[in-house]
Amino acid sequence: MRLVQTLWARLRNRWSHHPAIDYLMAGLTTLALAAWQRHHFLAHHSEDQRMNIYATVASVAAIVGGFGTAAISQYATSSGRRMAVLRELYGHQLRRNWVGLLTSMLMVSGGCLAVMIIDTESKLGWPGWMVEALTALGFYRSLRLVWLFRLLIDVSDHDAGSSSDRGTTIEVLDVNGD
Repeated sequence: MRLVQTLWARLRNRWSHHPAIDYLMAGLTTLALAAWQRHHFLAHHSEDQRMNIYATVASVAAIVGGFGTAAISQYATSSGRRMAVLRELYGHQLRRNWVGLLTSMLMVSGGCLAVMIIDTESKLGWPGWMVEALTALGFYRSLRLVWLFRLLIDVSDHDAGSSSDRGTTIEVLDVNGD
């Protein structure tokens, strides 16, 4: 059991330090679905339905990106001891996560809008695969956003509740897989 926990912690640590893993996971998800289904998920939708799907995915990605900016504001304005330690030890990784999250949500929105513009045929070819990959990327980046929100809220809650804890040690757990 301890080995499983250690392996899970290492995997989570590697995932949190390397936001580009989401691109790999989105690509692998798209390839797995392609091998399994032999067509993209938009293949059986009419042109009108596809337009609605593109607009919805682009809108959801933009909204999720907006939530990301709210979390960045929370990170920037928090000033407790644990947040200071978090910034000092993991500031670079957190910035890479935020920038990657916002960039990818812009890619998802922009990509869906671009496909919306070029989708003029009754059948959709390679742009359908692009939308499928972008949707998978948006899904994985949304999971990353939830993780980041949770991390910041936990640290902020700890800092807010620890004003009477002066003199206690700050516990930072880092399980490096390197």
